[in-house]
Amino acid sequence: MKVSAMISVDQALSIVLENVQPLERETVPLEASLGRILRENVRADMDLPPFDRTRMDGYALRYEDAATAPVTLRLIGEVAAGSTFAGAVNRGEAVKIFTGAPVPPGADAVQKVEVTERDGADGLAVLIKESVSLGQFITPRASEVRAGERVAQAGTEVGPAETAVLASFGYDKVKVGSRPRVAVLSTGSELVPVSARPSHSQIRNSNSYTIAAYADRSGGRAEILGTVPDTLEASREALLAAARGHDVVVTSGGVSMGDYDLVKTALQEIGARIYFDKVAIRPGKPIVFARLGDTYFFGLPGNPVSTSVTYNVFVRPAIRKMLGDTSPLLPAVRTRLDRPIKDASSRRSYLPAALSIASGAAVVTPLKWGGSSDLVGFMNSNALIVVAEDVHEIAAGESVDALLIGSL
Repeated sequence: MKVSAMISVDQALSIVLENVQPLERETVPLEASLGRILRENVRADMDLPPFDRTRMDGYALRYEDAATAPVTLRLIGEVAAGSTFAGAVNRGEAVKIFTGAPVPPGADAVQKVEVTERDGADGLAVLIKESVSLGQFITPRASEVRAGERVAQAGTEVGPAETAVLASFGYDKVKVGSRPRVAVLSTGSELVPVSARPSHSQIRNSNSYTIAAYADRSGGRAEILGTVPDTLEASREALLAAARGHDVVVTSGGVSMGDYDLVKTALQEIGARIYFDKVAIRPGKPIVFARLGDTYFFGLPGNPVSTSVTYNVFVRPAIRKMLGDTSPLLPAVRTRLDRPIKDASSRRSYLPAALSIASGAAVVTPLKWGGSSDLVGFMNSNALIVVAEDVHEIAAGESVDALLIGSL
């Protein structure tokens, strides 16, 4: 492929995901696995439930004894969760049972306590006021999971529900993908630290913090390495230093066609292979993807909104794949547009929007923003509306695809 030819978003994303490979896996304690990507299939080491289990407080009995009611049965004992009943339930007998306890041998139904009444002068009988069905209020052994069955698949993110599954089947240690080490650089002699008061020709370095925050939220381990002045020597030195000890280097700025846009040239001079440097995306377009040894480089545009959009479309999937995520792309929602869109671009557009749920359905509202530098307007977005290259107008009420980049 000829470098400098503008390629489509799909082509660029395909190149990224074809070249980036999962990192080595590591073993972490269960309590440290939340948010990590499983790198092993999780299998049940036992049946679940491991016994016939009652779902109600009540009385375990034989179905044939209480198929018609009322009926009085002899009470022969009780069983609580965490204990077992030593004997068996025979004809005309019942055992008091508590939620979660194993159903005693011989019993094949449970009647809830609300429709029973203790009977007899000595309290050793129980009146069953309503009839039962076979298996009533019993969860059979292995009805949820059988021993040896796969209960979670490699490539899945560990959430609270997954931690419960892992704990239930004895996984006190979990094999997960190693977190990519991400170096963050911002280029431009006009940049000053956040703590400094910019002069009329300067701006604070916000992009490094944006990229680092996105990288951490994607599952990486970000390290901000500061700013790089607009000289070729400084650019070469900074990129080489960032490559050491990092799996990914993400830069912002310095990738356009100006005299001081030096990232691509610096990458070429340090021997990196450049896969592409222009993508038909809006906002964005000048995006560099390169590799040197085992380190991948993403050169993103310097305008804050362009930085955020191109990070989410290209860098996030790369980091997720490095973690071992089998679904590395941003979550997509098919939703209804509540305001019209006009878009004259011939590139694929990713427009900042607010996605919400109204009356049980997803609705997306395109936000007013002042272009690629409007970081305050972009802050209010949690989604990106995708507008295809050949679409220039979408009416309110039509369906659109939105990529989720924040919380609903």
